[in-house]
Amino acid sequence: MKPFGISAPRNTRRVMFERLEKALCDAPSPPKRQPVASASDTGQPDRDALLAAFLGNLDAAGVSHATAGNPDEAAGAIRAFVRAREAQCVAIWEAEVLAGLTGCDVAGVVRGMGLGVVMPYGERPCPDTARAEVGITGAAAALAATGTVVLTSGPGMPRSVSIVPPAHLAVVPQSRILPDLAAYFATLSPVAGLPAAIHAVSGASSTGDIEFVYVRGAHGPVAVHVIVLGWL
Repeated sequence: MKPFGISAPRNTRRVMFERLEKALCDAPSPPKRQPVASASDTGQPDRDALLAAFLGNLDAAGVSHATAGNPDEAAGAIRAFVRAREAQCVAIWEAEVLAGLTGCDVAGVVRGMGLGVVMPYGERPCPDTARAEVGITGAAAALAATGTVVLTSGPGMPRSVSIVPPAHLAVVPQSRILPDLAAYFATLSPVAGLPAAIHAVSGASSTGDIEFVYVRGAHGPVAVHVIVLGWL
């Protein structure tokens, strides 16, 4: 007979695994991605092959996109996305830095819409970034194999612009589309100086950490949009 008040020992490890197994069986699955052939599968890729693979993988990741053949088309694409998000305030990288990377006066386009513009530099973190509905950045590179936009942080290019606002718009020259991450790393040189941080964006922020429930926009923007500048 067991002593009164003392329960039989339990195999807590077995119970834990049983609970995990049951939870995994009932958990919803994240959206499935159909693989898109890499542009490098057929040898040295050209611009059109890289662009096609990049856009295909953006589609697979649920990332909206547009292409622009000249600065006027790029300005129109920027306005269209900002209006679609019903933004009243837009955060952008420093105007001169963004113009140098994209060849477009992005700040001028946004100001011409009569919207508030936040360029977070100096004070860190910049509290005004949290007021923006859209964050606009350039890109160090874009990866065709995964539909990834690579951002680097440095003077005039704070990470907060791509992370804090609920929507991120990346303006990417077509010449910056590379086959894959290895190709991007090959462009880096410790002698020339490495970026302070590298931020790879492959779709909207998402997680399934809490009770295995897939949540979009958990640690960053809920929407990502890419505009490819075809003339650069």
